Amino acid sequence: MRKFLRNLFSGYFLILLLLLAELGVIIALQFFSDDILNAFGLEDGETLTKLVVVLGYLFFRLAVFIIAVIIFFKIIGKIEDPEFKIPWIVAMIIMPLLASVLFLIFGNHGLRRKDKRVIDASVKANEEVFTLSKREIKEYSEDMGTAWGAFNYINNVTKLGAHKGNRVTYYKSGEEFFPAMTEALRQAEEFIFIEFFIIADGELWSEVTDILKERAKAGVDVRIVYDDMGSGGTISSFTPRILRKYGIRAYKFHPFRPILSGVYNNRDHRKIVIVDHKCAFTGGMNLADEYANKIDRFGYWKDSMIKIEGSAIGNLIVTFLQNYDLCCSVVSRFKKYLDYDYPVYEDKGYVMPFGDGPGDIDDALIGEQTYINMINFAQKELYISTPYLIPTYPLLEAIKNAALRGVDVHLILPGIPDKKFVYLIAKSHLPFLLEAGVHVYFYKPGFNHMKTALADDRLAFVGTINFDFRSLVHHFECGALLFDTPCLKDIKADFKEMIAASRTVPEDFELSKRKKRLCALAKLITPLL
Repeated sequence: MRKFLRNLFSGYFLILLLLLAELGVIIALQFFSDDILNAFGLEDGETLTKLVVVLGYLFFRLAVFIIAVIIFFKIIGKIEDPEFKIPWIVAMIIMPLLASVLFLIFGNHGLRRKDKRVIDASVKANEEVFTLSKREIKEYSEDMGTAWGAFNYINNVTKLGAHKGNRVTYYKSGEEFFPAMTEALRQAEEFIFIEFFIIADGELWSEVTDILKERAKAGVDVRIVYDDMGSGGTISSFTPRILRKYGIRAYKFHPFRPILSGVYNNRDHRKIVIVDHKCAFTGGMNLADEYANKIDRFGYWKDSMIKIEGSAIGNLIVTFLQNYDLCCSVVSRFKKYLDYDYPVYEDKGYVMPFGDGPGDIDDALIGEQTYINMINFAQKELYISTPYLIPTYPLLEAIKNAALRGVDVHLILPGIPDKKFVYLIAKSHLPFLLEAGVHVYFYKPGFNHMKTALADDRLAFVGTINFDFRSLVHHFECGALLFDTPCLKDIKADFKEMIAASRTVPEDFELSKRKKRLCALAKLITPLL
C-alpha cells in the first residue's frame, strides 16, 4: 500500500495522465471529427466563419489521406519481416489518422538518430581493439567448426571479438550469484560499472548501496545505469540525485517524460556488473530481492548468471559504456578501459559477450539471429529456457525445424507466470511445437526467468534476451556466447535439474476455442509492442 500511494502521488502518475490526455486527443480526432464538426451547426447556413471551418476540415481530411498514403507505401517498402508490416497495414485501413500518428511515434524500431551517432562513435572507438586478425579467424574457425558461424556473425555486426583463455563461472540461482557479486564489489579498486533493467528497494539494494558509497568514498569510479520504466514503482525517482551526493554517477535510461514517444519502447533490459578488470557478471537477474528468493513472488524465482574473468571483460565494458554514453550524450574514452594486460587462464573454450539493441547495427536483430544460429548448430540435443514465448516466426520455425530434423529439443517455461495474459499467448504457440516433437515443460516450483540455451553440450548462451518481440526487437539486451567452456557441464546439469522439477506438457495440449480467438487477436499487435 505504501508503494502504491508513493507511485500514485509521484511524477510518474502525472506523466501517465498527460500521456493518456495526448492519446485521447488523437483518438477523438480519429473517431469523432464528424461529430465535432456537426456540433458547430455547419449544416445550417453558409456564413463566412462556417465556410472557413468547412474548408479547414476538408483540408484536414485531405492532409490525413495524403499522409496515410505516404505512410502506407513506406510500410510496404520497408525491408523487414512481414510480421511487422501486417499489423500496421490493418491499422491503416481501419483507422488511418490514429494509425498514422502512432506509426510516426512507434513505427521505427531502430535507434534514434542521436543514439545512432553515439553508438557509431563507440563502435569506431573500439573497432581496432577487437578486430580479429586473419590468423585468429583461421584458428578460431578451425577450433569451433560449424559453431564459428554464430561467433563470426556477432563479430561482423558488433565489431566485438571472441576471446579464449578466459574463466567462466555459472550461477544457477540468485542465492549463489548475489554473494559472489557483493564480494566482488567490496574488492573494487578502480571502477565499478552497474547496469540493470530493474533495481528495487529491499535488502539487496540496501547492501549494495552501502558498498558503493564506501567504494566511491575510497576513490573508486562508480557508475550506475538503470531503466526508468523498468524501475518505475520499485525505487525512488530521486535515486540518481541521492547517489550523486556520494560521488556515484547514476543515470536513468530513457527517463519517462510527458510526451508520446517511441523511445519508451526501447528500454534498457541489460544486466551487467563490472568490477575493475577483475571480473564481469551478466545474465538474467535484476537487482531485486525476489531474484535472491529473499521474498516470495510467483513461487521460487529461477534465474542464471555468469562471471567472466579475462579479456572478454572488455566486450562488456564497451557494451556498458555505450548505454552510459547514451544517458550522458557523450562518447567515453574507451581506450582508457580497454588497454589492459589480462591474465590468461588455462580453461579451454571461447567466450563472446555482446550487446544488442533496437536496430543496433544495420537494423540487425542480433539476438534473434544468434538464437537461430545456435538452433541450426544443434544436431543432437537442444535446451532452451525462457520466461516468455512470443517469438518471431523465423525463430519459432527454427525450433520446429530442429525437432523435425531429429534434434532432441527441450523447452522450459514458467510453472507460475508473472503476466497471465502473456503466458496465455505463449501457450498458444505450444501445439505448433509439440506437433513437431519438441519436449515442453512447465517449471513447477515457480517462475522461470532464465534466458539460457545449450546446443549439443558445446555451444551455449546466457544473457537477458527473452523469446519475445520486446527482447528480440525493441530492447537493449546483452549476453554471452560460450563454446566448449568448462562451465557448460554446469549449465547442462542445471537444465537436467529443472526438467526433473517440471511438469511435461502432453503432446495433445490445446487451448479452448475462446482462448485461441483471444490469442489470435492479441498476435495482431504483439509485433508492435
